[in-house]
Amino acid sequence: MTEDANAFYGVTSQYESLENMTIQCSTKVCSFGKQVVEKVETEYARFENNRFVFRIHRSPMCEYMINFIHKLKHLPEKYMMNSVLENFTILQVVSNVETQETLLCIAYVFEVSTSEHGAQHHIYRLVKD
Repeated sequence: MTEDANAFYGVTSQYESLENMTIQCSTKVCSFGKQVVEKVETEYARFENNRFVFRIHRSPMCEYMINFIHKLKHLPEKYMMNSVLENFTILQVVSNVETQETLLCIAYVFEVSTSEHGAQHHIYRLVKD
């Protein structure tokens, strides 16, 4: 695999609401069930097309994540990569800064795709009763 020394490792995400608020996005990286790093970002709403939009644009990944990706990419077999990824998750929580209400919670669980159709994903929505 070729490595680009100038590669950018970052994340872009966008959230929308009918209410004006300030949100906090906490992203926690966990390895073997223990938190190893956390990034907390605060975003303010912009009113666009009759809704409030929050954008996190090209937020740089931390050194831990960049090093993890580099080491993972250099493992010789997919099963070795998946063995590492079995114990690696990311938890992202978006909350209202003022009320501390959790607005969205996403858990990312990874595996290397062996499918000829490329990467696949599953999305589950949890709702309050």
